[in-house]
Amino acid sequence: MSHSALKKPVHFGEHWSFNIRNDPKRLAFVLARYKFAADLGTSNRSILELGCSEGIGAPLLAEKALSYTGVDIDPEAIVAADQNLSQKSFRFICDDFMGKSYGFFECVVSLDVVEHILPEYENLYFDTVFKNLSEDGIAVIGTPNITASPYASKASELGHVNLYSQERLVGKLREYFYHVFPFGMNDEMVHTGYAPMCHYLMCLCCHKREPT
Repeated sequence: MSHSALKKPVHFGEHWSFNIRNDPKRLAFVLARYKFAADLGTSNRSILELGCSEGIGAPLLAEKALSYTGVDIDPEAIVAADQNLSQKSFRFICDDFMGKSYGFFECVVSLDVVEHILPEYENLYFDTVFKNLSEDGIAVIGTPNITASPYASKASELGHVNLYSQERLVGKLREYFYHVFPFGMNDEMVHTGYAPMCHYLMCLCCHKREPT
């Protein structure tokens, strides 16, 4: 995908304007997550991002992809994404994606979303990831580690109603995939070290199980 998509000026929406003013290092951390997700399996694939917000990570996910579709429930975030990335190679949809199908994609990415899903709806969230994947598709799921919660800022904790440990996240994803590969992140550093000391969790999932 051409870098021409980024030649016009970029204007952050409300969410990222707030972060740049109040916690600028957060942008570096979030972009590092997207870069790692992109490296895991977006090359020459169709990409669906569930919970894309303002599309801050879309250029990284789309750089080597065949196509990119981002979905988010926040209309202002989707307006910002559309304004910044209006080229036909990007498609943004304002929708509550829970339970919805947007086609079959070769890679589904969802970062910083599941921790905002109430526990009673988490199965519907994972069902949605699963149903939008092609038969040989892969999923990349990222979320803050529950063990890091005591050290998180109040701003970063807003809306976190369903935090996971690595063990619980991997266990849940293995209900849907035969293979789940867990990674940890501390700031921009990705590793496979001691899970409870990770600030952020990332899982690469592949080989879909048969629906029960």
